[in-house]
Amino acid sequence: MGIGRREFVRLTSLGLTGLAIDPLQAVVIHDHVYINRKLGILFHKPADWVFIATKDFGKLGSEQIIGEGLEQSPEEIREELGYPICVATKYDQDNPLYKGIFSPTITLNVTPKEELAYLGVESFEELIGMSEYGTSQLLKGFKVVRRYEPYLISNCTFYEFDAEYIFEHIEMERPVKVELKVFKAANKGFYYDFNCHQSKEQNQHADKEFEEFKTTIKLI
Repeated sequence: MGIGRREFVRLTSLGLTGLAIDPLQAVVIHDHVYINRKLGILFHKPADWVFIATKDFGKLGSEQIIGEGLEQSPEEIREELGYPICVATKYDQDNPLYKGIFSPTITLNVTPKEELAYLGVESFEELIGMSEYGTSQLLKGFKVVRRYEPYLISNCTFYEFDAEYIFEHIEMERPVKVELKVFKAANKGFYYDFNCHQSKEQNQHADKEFEEFKTTIKLI
């Protein structure tokens, strides 16, 4: 099934237009817990990691180089993608000690199902495949390297896969290979998309944190 440019960009992360809620003001409890009853999600960020305020998402996104070779400008692509619901990262973005270092990061995108209903897909698996294709057009070298058997969290089926891509940033002297672990689910009126990024090339490992994080996810 063919899709237009706008649809292709919006499918890249299944959370592309999301509902911007600042975790620093609305939904963080006891420092580590994110609860959003409207979106039906609860999880714990890794200890000592920090939440990034939604007001800073735009700056961070504008510094990553994406979508080279596409007709749209980077600004147009970012406008279509929107911002994640929540971002947790290992290092404080404002600390100059970490300039040029890839910080292991977890992002959550949430998309209301009704926003993608016009696509007429027959299954969530089909939508995941379309999302992977869109991502491969935006991130250099993106490819899925491992898929896992679906499993249940809160009686909801989750799909997990590992991927890799080349991360390019205006503050980095050269591109960096990044490993990406993805958890996707559909529940009630929403699609959930967790993206966990690390760079073993820079010795920035977070496998343990990602596995522990997965055990804290609950759909409520």
